[in-house]
Amino acid sequence: MDFVRTPIQAPPPLPVLRPHRRLLLLFYLARPLNLALLAATALLALYLLHQTQPLLPIHELRAFYLITSALLIMAGGYWLNDLYDVEIDTINRPRRAAAVRLLTRRRLLTAVTIAWGAALLCTIPLRWQFKALHLLVIGALFWYNRWGKRLGLPGNLLVAGLTALLPWELMLLTGRTAYAVDWMIPLAAVFNFAREVVKDAEDQPGDLPHGVRSLPMRLSPRAWHLILRLGWLSLLAFLYLPALTKYLLWQTIPAAYLIAVTLGSALPLLWGLTDLSNYRLLSRLLKVAMAGGLFALVFL
Repeated sequence: MDFVRTPIQAPPPLPVLRPHRRLLLLFYLARPLNLALLAATALLALYLLHQTQPLLPIHELRAFYLITSALLIMAGGYWLNDLYDVEIDTINRPRRAAAVRLLTRRRLLTAVTIAWGAALLCTIPLRWQFKALHLLVIGALFWYNRWGKRLGLPGNLLVAGLTALLPWELMLLTGRTAYAVDWMIPLAAVFNFAREVVKDAEDQPGDLPHGVRSLPMRLSPRAWHLILRLGWLSLLAFLYLPALTKYLLWQTIPAAYLIAVTLGSALPLLWGLTDLSNYRLLSRLLKVAMAGGLFALVFL
C-alpha cells in the first residue's frame, strides 16, 4: 500500500481575494482556539516556574521568543495539514476545505514556509538545543502530514508528544522545575492523544475512501467502543493522579486542586460518558477538560 500523501491540487475557478480576506482565512485555518490554549499553557508554566524562585529573573524575552516559535510552528502545521487534507475535508469539514481552495495551494504553502522560517528565526537568541529541537519538530510535522497520518496510531502518538513539549522546554530554558509543571507534560500528552483518536473516529467518512487507516477503523465496532469507554474512564482516573502522588510523597491533600479539577475537567468527561457515539461532542469536551485540568494545576 502506498502511504505517500501528495498535496491535492485545488481546482482553479476561484474569486480574487483581498489581502485582509486572505489573512482572515489563514487565521481561521490556524485554529486560534488551539493556539490560545498553547499560549495559556506556556504562560501558566512560566508563572508556576517563577513562583518557585520569585526573587530571581526568568528571562522573559527569551521565553517570548520560545513561545512565539512554538506558536508559529503549530500554525504552520495546521496549514500544511489542511493543504494535504483538502479532499478529505471536503467530506468531513466542508467549510475548511472551501477556505483552503479560496486561498489556493501556492498561497498556503507560502504561508507555511514563512511561519516555519520565522519560527526558526525566533530561536536565534536561544541555545543550540532549542534550534535543533524546533527544526526536528518541523521535520516531524512534515513527516506526519505527508506520511504519518495515514498510519493512524504512530501519527497520533507523535502529535500528542509534540503538544506536550513546550512546558518541558520552558523548564529547560529557565533551569527550574515545579511539581505542577511536571504534570503539565503528561496531562497535555494524554488529552491530546485522546483527542486525536476521537477526531479520527469523527473523520471516518472522509478518511476511509482515501486510505487513512486510523485506530477506530482498524478495530471492530465492538472492540472500538469497549476501548473508547475504558479510555474515557482512564482519563477520569488520571485527573486525580497528581493529587494522589502528592499525598503519597508529602502526605498533603491538595483540596483546592481536587475541587477545581472536578468542576473543570471531571464534569465535562462525565458528560461525555452519556453519549460516547457523538464524536464531535467528545472532541469539544476533551478540549474543555484539558483546559480545566491545566487551570487546576495552579492549585496543586
